[in-house]
Amino acid sequence: MSDQLQPLADALGTARYPYSVRRWIDRLPSAKLLARLVSEHGEIRHEHVDALPQDRITDYVREMLVTTGVLPRRHEPLARLQLWLKDTLDQLPPQHRRIIGPFAEWHVVRDARRRAARGRYTTGAASADRTDIRVAVEFLAWLDTQGHDLASTTQQVLDLWATSYPTRRAGLHSFLNWTVARRLTGKITLDRAAVAFPSRFLSEADQLEQLKRCLNDDSLPLPARIVGALTRLYGLSTTRIVALTCDRFHRDEHGAYLTVERNPVLLPPKLARLVELQMNGLGSRSVLHESSDGIRYLLPGRPASRPQNPGSIHNLLRRNGLPTISARNTAMIDVVSELPPIVVSDLFGLHPSTAHRWAKYAQSSWADYLAAHDITRP
Repeated sequence: MSDQLQPLADALGTARYPYSVRRWIDRLPSAKLLARLVSEHGEIRHEHVDALPQDRITDYVREMLVTTGVLPRRHEPLARLQLWLKDTLDQLPPQHRRIIGPFAEWHVVRDARRRAARGRYTTGAASADRTDIRVAVEFLAWLDTQGHDLASTTQQVLDLWATSYPTRRAGLHSFLNWTVARRLTGKITLDRAAVAFPSRFLSEADQLEQLKRCLNDDSLPLPARIVGALTRLYGLSTTRIVALTCDRFHRDEHGAYLTVERNPVLLPPKLARLVELQMNGLGSRSVLHESSDGIRYLLPGRPASRPQNPGSIHNLLRRNGLPTISARNTAMIDVVSELPPIVVSDLFGLHPSTAHRWAKYAQSSWADYLAAHDITRP
């Protein structure tokens, strides 16, 4: 076996994980892919894995190699965006590539790099960036069918596109701002759709009953209890919760705290105990509980170099009668009713405008909404 892979072999063979070798054998396609990488390259690098089809097997092998320190950790959402962009540009006709390339590289990807450097570029953000690029590609293709290019695109032409593709209009704003700033188009504008008031809420009794279940019901899976409680107490999104690392939790003489953004938030004693159980491995899903670079996610995925998938957590909560969206909406109303928007933004990482919008809902629309609508129940 290659010396480079010795950390992986040690991790799979250690007595701490007696069933790990069997799991590896069960994932025979992954083992075959790893053998192919070794035979073709000897010293494996990220670019060798990038050259493979980016499917579930490749993803698993890469994450296993990162977890055990065979490959260095990189910002995977950003790396995946760049891989996707290269393939996308290669498939475009030259006249479109000359426009989409600079837009994507110098506007979208450059901003993604800045956000990644601050630790704020998520898988969801990368998905949104791909949508912006994809919609720009579709828009240029549509202009071709209409006998137009960017220079001849008038407000009337743009309005026709927006009417024909109403579900795609949100993804075109970034591209249009870029083309207008560089005078590739005239001063055309695309109105943004109004942000709708949330429509799914829980009653106070249901919210409290579900919170009690999360804190007290030992029959619920531990990750569901933690995510469910954090959602109902602080209005945190599942995406933000799964990104939390164990170093965000600490105790002192005054209690247990979880730092979500920059400032620590005091946890109820029962929730703190659940977090500690999870950190001790009782709720772990992964063969490799720790990453070689010392980063430990509170909710580790498989392998532990990345967190659990938010979609999987949503499904887990739903199966256990713990709705996510309605519970978070209800918690957000409670939070912004008790704290100033700027404090909510600082504690929980919401954009200030989002926190202010929630506060406005709570002050002016919430009472009218409750009077006019039935509360959503799970």
